[in-house]
Amino acid sequence: MKLRQSRSRQTREQILGAARELFARQGYEPTSIDQIASAAKVAKSSVFAHFGDKANLLAALGLAEIEKLAEAGKAEIARTDDRPLGERLRALLWPWLSYFCREHAFAGLYLSQSALTRGPHTEAFLDLCRVLEDQIAELFRNPSQGPPSAERALLLARGVQALFHEVIVFEISGWLAPPETAEIMLSQLLDVWIAGAEQTATRPDTSA
Repeated sequence: MKLRQSRSRQTREQILGAARELFARQGYEPTSIDQIASAAKVAKSSVFAHFGDKANLLAALGLAEIEKLAEAGKAEIARTDDRPLGERLRALLWPWLSYFCREHAFAGLYLSQSALTRGPHTEAFLDLCRVLEDQIAELFRNPSQGPPSAERALLLARGVQALFHEVIVFEISGWLAPPETAEIMLSQLLDVWIAGAEQTATRPDTSA
């Protein structure tokens, strides 16, 4: 039994190693399961048995890094200081933005969540990505002026994520014109979004 588990683990690592090398050398989209199986020296059926499809294989490769980002986000949320909301949002988002700007294949995986084939690795990947939305909402629930409702905090967080997605699209599509960078674009969008959120939060209620 132990020998079988050891061989299965070895096969899995061979597939991951081959996929990592091929994705890095020729890109995610041009790489086929046949190429991965050949480079890993395993049967094509073994790739499907361990990972299901190419998206799940890619997700498996990114899980360790995404876990680190989610953990770093927890540490950022736990910090108690008087930094402005914009500064705290930047501190939370910058590592994720840096990762997706560096790893376009994983950025594409993150952006295409609704179209992904469900599997154990994509589910784990997306669960970790959803942690980011919760962490953004947590920052909006703890502004210096006093916490908004949980529903409004989530709405504001989703707005920030929409901006974040837009910046990633600009980055991976090559639409950013120097000297503009993804960080600069996101920073400017966050400033406008936060200013609008603060303005609506202080606006008197005239519905009565």
